[in-house]
Amino acid sequence: MLEKIIDGLKYSIKYDKSILRRYLILGAFDGILLATGVLISAAASKLSIQDTNLAVLSGIIAIAISSMWNSLVVEAKERKLEYEQLERQMMKRLKGTIYDYGMKSTIILSVISHGFSPFLGVFAVIVYDYTRDIFYGILISLIILFILGLSYEGDLKEKLQSGAIIIIAGIITVLITMLINH
Repeated sequence: MLEKIIDGLKYSIKYDKSILRRYLILGAFDGILLATGVLISAAASKLSIQDTNLAVLSGIIAIAISSMWNSLVVEAKERKLEYEQLERQMMKRLKGTIYDYGMKSTIILSVISHGFSPFLGVFAVIVYDYTRDIFYGILISLIILFILGLSYEGDLKEKLQSGAIIIIAGIITVLITMLINH
């Protein structure tokens, strides 16, 4: 059975890596934007470091739980439909096969990647805690956002475009948050 689980994980990573990457990027994107927005508001309000950390961490935990449940519901439904369609096409049950374990592995890995990736937003707070300078907290957020854009599939030009698009969302978040805090 352990061998089938391992084969299912390998199958999932080989054939569903774009789904897993997408969930990783989406969750990280949410966590980073949340952390950046809260960090700017906390600095503008002169909130203590401890209260800032608590606010960011609470928000990231909420996003992580939301992300986990969203990916669980969506992937369980999507994988079930795909699995049933494959069974109809092959005209046989696939329970216990690599497809069965691969489907279950993809669901689990999707939940894990989407659930834990928002915690990348914590880096902005760590940098802010260390430097006590909001500029560096924002800068690390924008750098991580750009790197996330580079992780999309495609050639270098497409990756750079994705990085630019994602960093623009970060800049918009920074600007709007600064505007509402003044």
